[in-house]
Amino acid sequence: MAVTVLILVFSSCIKDDDRVGNTNLDASKTSGIKKGEPITFRFSEVPDGSNIKWEVIPDKSIQINAVGNTATILFNMAGLYNVSASSGQLKAGIKVSVQDSIYTPGGTGSSAIDALKGDMVSFIISKIDSMGINGLMLSFSTNKKYPCLNNLLLFDLITNGSVYKINLKGVFKPGGEFCTPGEDKAKAVTSLYPVSEGNHVFEVVLDGITYTGSFVKSGTKYTFAWPYTNGVTISPLVIN
Repeated sequence: MAVTVLILVFSSCIKDDDRVGNTNLDASKTSGIKKGEPITFRFSEVPDGSNIKWEVIPDKSIQINAVGNTATILFNMAGLYNVSASSGQLKAGIKVSVQDSIYTPGGTGSSAIDALKGDMVSFIISKIDSMGINGLMLSFSTNKKYPCLNNLLLFDLITNGSVYKINLKGVFKPGGEFCTPGEDKAKAVTSLYPVSEGNHVFEVVLDGITYTGSFVKSGTKYTFAWPYTNGVTISPLVIN
């Protein structure tokens, strides 16, 4: 089963929420959004260096990358969402509609998708443990830096029984006023949850090359067998 970018599948139903403020956020798009399509929001009422809290309701099956007064968000289920931002006493919000079709990276007006050609990606693995059920949190980033501090590493997470596959698709760069000037590594986070006992295949596709390893779950311990020191790296290999 293919799951584009994030963790679990939840209902996309939404009710009006008092936390959406009385001013609008700027958004690169508010309707006709496809699942997995990067949408950039800007809280123009506050300076770029402000401390901003971003919220999305429903808050599941989404990916947020926030820098300064902008945030790039991916929605991975169809439905209506409230996106809100707050900084001190200032609040703003906007509603967006996500359709059921799946986004394919390509030209997005002034925005762009950079290929990962010649890049490396490093995975940092940690454990999720909630009420006796555990799994893995995967945080990963590129080695190269890309334009826009609020760029976003795009990927698909595909699960098929005991096989987990991550297809790294490129780096999304917001266009125009939605791009926070500068360069930074592209980052993403996802999880494998829950994970059953026993052996599992773990694959990562980067720049057309498939890197294949495995891991074993024994109780709450995870042990990775990963033979690569270039291209795609993983650490730590043992998570207790």
